[in-house]
Amino acid sequence: MDAEGLVLGVLQAVPGNVVRGRKRLQKLAYFAIKTGAAAEGVKYSIRDFGPFSLQVANAASFLSFVGELEERDEPIGRSQKFVKVYSLANLGSTAPNLPDSTQVALKKLSEYSSIELEIASTISFFISQGMTNDQAIKATRELKPAKSAEQIVQRAEEALAEVELNDEGRRARPLPYP
Repeated sequence: MDAEGLVLGVLQAVPGNVVRGRKRLQKLAYFAIKTGAAAEGVKYSIRDFGPFSLQVANAASFLSFVGELEERDEPIGRSQKFVKVYSLANLGSTAPNLPDSTQVALKKLSEYSSIELEIASTISFFISQGMTNDQAIKATRELKPAKSAEQIVQRAEEALAEVELNDEGRRARPLPYP
């Protein structure tokens, strides 16, 4: 499937068919690939907020433009900041089905906060480059010292273990890199 199919598949798989936040959409698409979704032409590189794919970002914008995806801004608390909220425009439409294992993983990962997914995806990215779990956590803490509080790292490790993406459960194929 292409990047558009991946984004639609992720939205179809998550509870309520809604993803709150660009970063969250990026991380869920990343984990969809890591847990078995085939996504041709989707590449990830490490950025300030963890693994990022220009193809996924462009796919979300394109799908919103053509009306397959609803994209709206929603205020966050009292800060006067907004978050992008993505949902399927037509719940009856048939988005590409992701593998069952990927759908199960996305449902589990939906229970974690965006910051926990950011840290988990960064750890996973480093593991996919051949680091051990401990090395990946150390590299993540060096890259993101302000976001790597012990409790967040523990929750990120739980998320990875739950979907078998820690260094003992390397079940997904490696990601393509630019």
